[in-house]
Parts: sequence; C-alpha cells; structure tokens
Amino acid sequence: MRVCSAFTVLFGLAVAANVGAAWNVTNRVIIEHGLLSIDHSKSVQEISAAQAQGGFKADHGVGLFQNRIKTELAFSEVAVSGKRMALTTRISTSPIIYVARELPKDSCAYQLVLGHELLHQEYDLDVLRAMPDEIRNLSQDVFDTAEIERSGTLNQDRARNRFFQQFNFVYQALGAMRHPVIDSPESYRHLGGLCNGELAKYLPTPLIDPAVAKRSK
Repeated sequence: MRVCSAFTVLFGLAVAANVGAAWNVTNRVIIEHGLLSIDHSKSVQEISAAQAQGGFKADHGVGLFQNRIKTELAFSEVAVSGKRMALTTRISTSPIIYVARELPKDSCAYQLVLGHELLHQEYDLDVLRAMPDEIRNLSQDVFDTAEIERSGTLNQDRARNRFFQQFNFVYQALGAMRHPVIDSPESYRHLGGLCNGELAKYLPTPLIDPAVAKRSK
C-alpha cells in the first residue's frame, strides 16, 4: 500500500500573538473513494515481486490488494495574532485487487483469492473511516506553534514534513492492527485446504498439511 502526497499551501500571517493563549487548530478532512478495480492480467511471479517490494512475503503471490492514496494538505488560514490555524486534508484513493492469471475466473481458487483480497480492502476502508478523527487529533500537536509565534512565519517545508510523517505513521499503524489477522500462517494453512487444495501448490509447503489439502470446501 503506497501513500504519495501532494501539497497545496495557502496561508496569511499576522504579526503579534496573544501570549499564553492556546491555538485553535481545525482540520477539515475530505475522503474521495475511487472505484475498486480488479486486475487479472498479472502472473504469480509478477504479484510475488510486487509483494516483495511492499515488504510482504513474496511466496504468497496469488493475490494482492493495493490502495494508491494521494493526500493533499491546504493551509487556508494561519493567523498568528488570533492563534488560529485552519487546514483541509483531502485524501483520494485508487484501490486495486490483483488476482493471478494462473487462476481461471470460473475457478474456486479465483473466488477464494478474490474474497481474501476483498477482506483486505474492507480492513483498509476501516482504517480510512478512522483517519478523520486521527488527523484532527494529530493536527493539534504536529505543528510547532511556538516557533510560528517566535518567527511570525510558517516554515512550509517543516510543517509539511511533520504532518505527512505522522499521517503515514498513523495510517500504517492502523493497518498493521488489522491486515495480519488474515495474513497469518494459520490463515494460509486454512486457504490451502479449501477448493480441493487448488491453492496449496502456490503456498509455502511448511504451511500446508497434505492431509488438509485433500479436503474440499
């Protein structure tokens, strides 16, 4: 899952701050969900390579869910005198599921892999549903308002880096709490035993019990 960021920064700065007053930081979060696409053109080898690039084990390459995310951050107001900061975060998603072309569309194995990857998509949607509150919370702490008051200006590059580092950390952390539930050895062992063992040959042999692989769904 890759997160790439684009930034639009619009701000106006006043000069004198109210000493001791807390900053009022608001962040409007907009999420634009792209339509899910399903790609059946990639081979097991190609999907395995893509998994390896994403940090996943490369020996389970029959299916892959990816959500390409574009995140934009706009500062619509930075008023030092009033200690106000108004932001808008816009998240655009492009979800895609890859199912290996070695699995015919009318096969039990294809439906099994597709169902597994759809679960990953649902976990990702769950993460995205949680992100607005997370973004609003992190926006209270991520910007160095003391430095803004001292200098009377906003360091755009520093603000961008701090926000997106924290955004990426939270997004990945929330995903790490969900996706491994179905990407465990036990899960793959279970999948390998379904559909008369059609997937067993693509899974690591230590995970598959030959007796289990003979059993059908």
